Amino acid sequence: MKRTYRSDAGQSFTELAILIGLVAAVVVVGLSLTGEGTRDALCRTTSAFGVACSDLLREDFANLNNWTIHHGRWQIRDGRLCIDGSGRIYQPLDRSDYVINLDVARLTQGNGYGIFFRDSGGARFNGYSFQYDPGYGQGAFIFRKWVNGNELTVPIARVDAPRGYDWYGADRKVQLEVRGDTFTAYIDGKPVAQVRDSSFTSGGIGLRSWDNSSACFDQLSVRRP
Repeated sequence: MKRTYRSDAGQSFTELAILIGLVAAVVVVGLSLTGEGTRDALCRTTSAFGVACSDLLREDFANLNNWTIHHGRWQIRDGRLCIDGSGRIYQPLDRSDYVINLDVARLTQGNGYGIFFRDSGGARFNGYSFQYDPGYGQGAFIFRKWVNGNELTVPIARVDAPRGYDWYGADRKVQLEVRGDTFTAYIDGKPVAQVRDSSFTSGGIGLRSWDNSSACFDQLSVRRP
């Protein structure tokens, strides 16, 4: 009698491939109901099976080809993006929700620097910024809203830094989570400020400095939340 042997490994792989294909097809069909992009939906589907998606943006500041300098003397020094004095630099990103990771942010002097998010671009932009701000009161972590290129006088969130906080000369890791109407800032892995606002729903990222600040940045990435 002839016997047929079953290859469990081969069948498992085939079944998995079929399953991924079927789920992906269902996801694509359902996009019209959710308004979600195809790439994002498929990323979420494949990640459930252990297949990771790449970052939305990764920048090691080898050059500034993808950035728009609105003002200031931005330059690459020793592989880092640096600014002395006041400045603003911008990169478009057609996204609503994301996580910004800035692995190296060093302030050496002055009143601080900021990270823009949901920035509409241009001189009269709308958006938000998180600010590492030793010049505000006794030093604070701040969220600001920007309308037509101007920051509103009163921050939409302010958290005073701990007494004796060392603002200068250290490579800080800054992370911003932008999810729906909730924005959360972390310094060196610890949450420092959070705010809710629904005025602006999408846009790019950027960096700023003001007054006599000197700061350098490196290893910036933006990923899906």
